[in-house]
Amino acid sequence: MLRLVAAIASIIVVAVTVTTAVAPTRADYVASAFAVKIDNPTVKRGSTAVIVATISAREGFRIAEAYRHRIVNLSGDDGVDVARRVVIGAVTDGSVVFRVEVVPKTAGPHVIVGVFRFSVTNGERLDIKAAPFESTVTATD
Repeated sequence: MLRLVAAIASIIVVAVTVTTAVAPTRADYVASAFAVKIDNPTVKRGSTAVIVATISAREGFRIAEAYRHRIVNLSGDDGVDVARRVVIGAVTDGSVVFRVEVVPKTAGPHVIVGVFRFSVTNGERLDIKAAPFESTVTATD
């Protein structure tokens, strides 16, 4: 009887998880010291898409202005050209803003991936961070 109850509970947990999962329109996430927002643009095939990614410091932290904030190892599938493998970020109003340019060669969604390298400080300690970068650029005809 206990096995049956456990099996039913497992099925209910899976069903609730599957039905409540919603595809995000942005690739946003939050960590203890920072928050990330990444656009997922839609453009015409052959046009330049600009993915804007922003890293903001959370309460008690600030972006270290002297650090060389960047996204490294940028790449995409065969259907998209990534302009540069490394993109340098600019500190603007306490956040780091990155502009990643890509040109989709084929229609449909194209995933662009890379790694953020940035730094935050709490005034006493400087933390150099790495975080995943992922965006989906959708090309239309």
